[in-house]
Amino acid sequence: MNVDHRMTPALRLLVAAAFLGLAAMPALAEDDGSGEDKPKYPTTEFEEGATSASVTVGDVTATVTMERRPEIDKEFDTPVLHVLVGGQPAIEVPGVVSGMEFPAADASIAPMDPGNSLPEVYFSSYSGGAHCCSHVAVAEQVGDQWVKVDVGDFDGDGNYLDDLDGDGNAEISTVDNRFLYQFDCYACSAAPLVIYAVRAGKVEEVTRDPRFEKAHRDWLKEMEDSIDPGDKWKSPGYLAGWVAEKAILGEGAAAFRDLTEHWDLKTDEGEEVCTSGADIDSCPKAQRVVMKFPDRLKLFLQQNGYAL
Repeated sequence: MNVDHRMTPALRLLVAAAFLGLAAMPALAEDDGSGEDKPKYPTTEFEEGATSASVTVGDVTATVTMERRPEIDKEFDTPVLHVLVGGQPAIEVPGVVSGMEFPAADASIAPMDPGNSLPEVYFSSYSGGAHCCSHVAVAEQVGDQWVKVDVGDFDGDGNYLDDLDGDGNAEISTVDNRFLYQFDCYACSAAPLVIYAVRAGKVEEVTRDPRFEKAHRDWLKEMEDSIDPGDKWKSPGYLAGWVAEKAILGEGAAAFRDLTEHWDLKTDEGEEVCTSGADIDSCPKAQRVVMKFPDRLKLFLQQNGYAL
């Protein structure tokens, strides 16, 4: 599924059945009053039928061109980011192939690293598929050279760029993909917010930095507002993401207590899990245990860095 980049920020925020089944964070779009969302940062826009698109801010120009690169894919074009600085080539970054006949890539110019005088170039290319994946890379100047910083592959449309703390530098915000499918179907799952920053050619996870508390509060509110009250204590996919987000905010223990008080243990038949965290198919028999949902969730949170 290729997500329409004109989708409203509220829709891009939703992450479960009630959340449109898309685990993508808000980022580039904002309402300009015309009824259509516009990018927050200068972003390439492909005209219909075009194979290249450019955007310029000051001395930095970012161009995404669809090119046949046989060493990458012999059948489909590859989106390639070209960055010019002062009219001179600075770096070339190939994206991932979507297998689609139209461009599925964007580049945005935004200040991300406070240590640089020139803005960075954020590049997202979509690989195709129902729930996967957008590869995100950032081109930035380090010393006297431009380098490619691979941020990662994330579920959703790739629009994850936003200044979450209002300091003038953009972060990359998405969700923890490990929660999707873990306790329920993809469209029934919620996931906590994950935040990355780019500094001096490296990616830093800054999810738990206190300056992002408001972003987490906003994300938690989106979760809570988007679940039917009658379903809240019945949906393991929602509850897993909810407890994890509360844990990031230092409220995980209280949230977990609420879960255990409301969860219907009598109708929960339990599920076999591997206590080491390994895949159940490769799990030694001695490490296989049948656990009800609250215990499975607690184990999963502990194994993935969400302290209650």
